[in-house]
Amino acid sequence: MHPSHDIRGAKGDELAGRKIVLCITGSVASIKCPEFARELMRHGADLRVVMTPEAAKLITPQLMHWTTGNPVVAELTGKLEHVELATWADLILVAPATANTLSKVACAIDDTPVTSTVSVALGLGKPVAMVPAMHGSMYSHKLLQDNIIRLRQAGVRVLEPHLEEGKAKILGVPEILDFVLGLFAPKDLEGLRVLVTAGPTVEHIDPIKFITNRSSGKMGTAIARAATNRGAEVTLIFGAGTEEPPSDVNVIRVRTTAEMRDAFEQELAGHYDIIISTAAAQDFTVERPAEKKLKHTEPVEIKLVPAPRVLDVARKLAPKAFIVGFKAEYNTTDEQLIEAASGKLHENELDMVVANDVSKPSAGFAEDTNDVIIVTSSGQRRMRSSKAKIANAILDTVIAKLRGQGR
Repeated sequence: MHPSHDIRGAKGDELAGRKIVLCITGSVASIKCPEFARELMRHGADLRVVMTPEAAKLITPQLMHWTTGNPVVAELTGKLEHVELATWADLILVAPATANTLSKVACAIDDTPVTSTVSVALGLGKPVAMVPAMHGSMYSHKLLQDNIIRLRQAGVRVLEPHLEEGKAKILGVPEILDFVLGLFAPKDLEGLRVLVTAGPTVEHIDPIKFITNRSSGKMGTAIARAATNRGAEVTLIFGAGTEEPPSDVNVIRVRTTAEMRDAFEQELAGHYDIIISTAAAQDFTVERPAEKKLKHTEPVEIKLVPAPRVLDVARKLAPKAFIVGFKAEYNTTDEQLIEAASGKLHENELDMVVANDVSKPSAGFAEDTNDVIIVTSSGQRRMRSSKAKIANAILDTVIAKLRGQGR
């Protein structure tokens, strides 16, 4: 086995067993393909690559062979590589897709390894997705837009680019990964509304200084991403986290604990089926923040008072919702962690509490992995895995409970 295959599944198994053909065309955005391909593999995908001659002038087939561990098709021969790959694939992904390739596919022109592979895939009824990248004026061209409409009418999924600096820029690796994960995710949350809180809050000492914690928002954004991939309508109330929120989620930005609670209460005036509160809201706030910047030349006494509890109002305002809380502790035993989670479960009338000890290695704030105990009224489940995988496991449990399997 090629050594590059060793990374497969390192971050999750959402794409395990999925066979993806990555088609690369002659856009300068192709320089992102090695990074993107490796990320797909880290989530379990089996990846093979097809390149146009123009793409091969920008990044070499040898580089993509190293990246994926599989030989690259850069020209078609008597082996009928385009037929073999399209038949093998679960998804044909053209990323980046130039205006030239988009229009050729829309007009059924097959004159490169990429367009020929896509043509066979469409004829076989295989899923095809395209991620455009080009100059902004080319993307706004009426005839190109007409061709994109034709592609969508033929069942091709098109991920819209970022329009900035006069260019239609390809989205970042996380956004493209979300797009692919969404194509394969089960749509078992369709028709449901999900509210997620994530990230830390801050409490001001003066107009410049504040207290906070090390939460990045990774766990909450992973849940928001997983829920939207599974068909839910998701709103994310996001504190001062550093993680990039999913592009297709309604994001409400807040900073202080009071702002998060106000946004939470306002959202609960509407109907939500599932509420998942992962936010690391501050336990304390400064009683009297200074109106001016405090000088370092003078001692300062700061009085901290309890901050408003965000989740306390959830059951009253959403009596029929399935509510999940998170409980973070530091340097505790499993028994103490379960006891704290059970206490929160009953005190806040929650349906589930996900507890973790942030002192454990690779299980705390800003980590890609976690070590959690999922606590419900019917028992506990221990899980050590990537936050992406834990997010889907939480949603699996929620769905099972909502369907009457032990809620």
